[in-house]
Amino acid sequence: MHREEGLLIRKYQRIVPENLWNRLSRNLIYDSKQVLLYCGVRIPERKKHGITVDYSGFIEKITRGTNYGILVDVVTNRIHFQPEYIQDIIEQTTRFDFPVYDKSFGPGGIAGYVHQQGDSPKGLEDPSLNHILQQAVIAKNNHMPFGFVCARQLSKFEVEQFSVMTRIFDGPIFFNVNSHEGVEEAQKHIHNDNYVITNHTLFDSPLALTFKEKLDVFSDCVEREIPVMLVTQPMSGQTAPMTPYGLALLAFSEFLAGMAMAYSINPQTRVINGAYPTMCTPGKNPRLKIGTVVHNFVNYLVAYTARLLDIASIQSGCTMEGGLHEKTTLETDYETVRGMLLWESMFEGWHMIRHCYGFVSDLITFSFEKAEADINALHHIQGLDENGILAILANNIKLNRDYNRAEEIYRRPTLIFDREGGKIVEVIAETMELFGSDFTKHDHTLQNIPQEWF
Repeated sequence: MHREEGLLIRKYQRIVPENLWNRLSRNLIYDSKQVLLYCGVRIPERKKHGITVDYSGFIEKITRGTNYGILVDVVTNRIHFQPEYIQDIIEQTTRFDFPVYDKSFGPGGIAGYVHQQGDSPKGLEDPSLNHILQQAVIAKNNHMPFGFVCARQLSKFEVEQFSVMTRIFDGPIFFNVNSHEGVEEAQKHIHNDNYVITNHTLFDSPLALTFKEKLDVFSDCVEREIPVMLVTQPMSGQTAPMTPYGLALLAFSEFLAGMAMAYSINPQTRVINGAYPTMCTPGKNPRLKIGTVVHNFVNYLVAYTARLLDIASIQSGCTMEGGLHEKTTLETDYETVRGMLLWESMFEGWHMIRHCYGFVSDLITFSFEKAEADINALHHIQGLDENGILAILANNIKLNRDYNRAEEIYRRPTLIFDREGGKIVEVIAETMELFGSDFTKHDHTLQNIPQEWF
């Protein structure tokens, strides 16, 4: 009898979080549609060489044939999205043929500098083609489910990166492209049977179209049916609400807007959710808090919601704060290991996460030494059963405490995700309308600064 009760309790504990996360995700989807309907996307007034930038060609592409699903308000200079149009796109989206399994850890990011060895943050160097080759070798030798050029300065090697990576790694690879030459190269490698995904940032958070040159490159990829990952990076208390739910809401809203734009240009193009909600401190000198448990949870909510909708997605997790690689837990950094344990042994219902190895200094620098240590720790954790995970926790008091506190959040996500009765949509609208899209000026930010960064 006691054994049966114990089994029932365990089953009940597994079911309850799923129901709560499903409800939270449904709220996130609904609120995102409301944000896109009432706030919309701002068309910025930019000048280049003294001439006003004309976005009309791009606007025509994304509104043509939508049957008023996407509307432009010429008075406010905003693009609004009808909820029914967003829902139609969601229902037609599928990831059935995306060749990466659920719960896949991998590389990501695009660091501007490389740090090879040692503990000093000094002595950085610009990434070379040889460094890109090393990244491909790491992905291949460690059987990564996907590849990513983790370190490359955006002004260099945009074309050359394709040949270097595809020569070594034969799985799906994500590439940042910023020019039509890069698009041509991507298409050439797709025709050679390589699975290439191009990365694009369409918005300057919150919800403002980015530079037209970037939109033109995105449009070029979509018209050619090159798979696109849509990256958004709203920052809490800066370009997004301070609260975890508000941050996730803005990130997911921007992704849905980007997906609607891609679909409007070419409904055959595959779209990957690359939303990257970023926890950071408020104020004039913000500090990223991307190693915190809450940062991982915010990215998990976005990942879980995308998985619920059957949308291919790749969020952020398992990275760390600070510029020093310290071998404190499983021969690598504490925050990295803590994140790996959350995603591998606690979180369910997610597709891919990036930034899992090698990054220091808030993703600015890539360390090959840390990458090797991180991958060894990840493979060790993935090879453990429940007793092995318990053994790791039992041997580290701080890690055990953090994991147990995280489990409380996992079982009761409303501990950190407060929808505020739907008022968070009003906060976003007020900030965009009254405070020039600067969340540092809204009282909501000051009222929700965390007492503890966890």
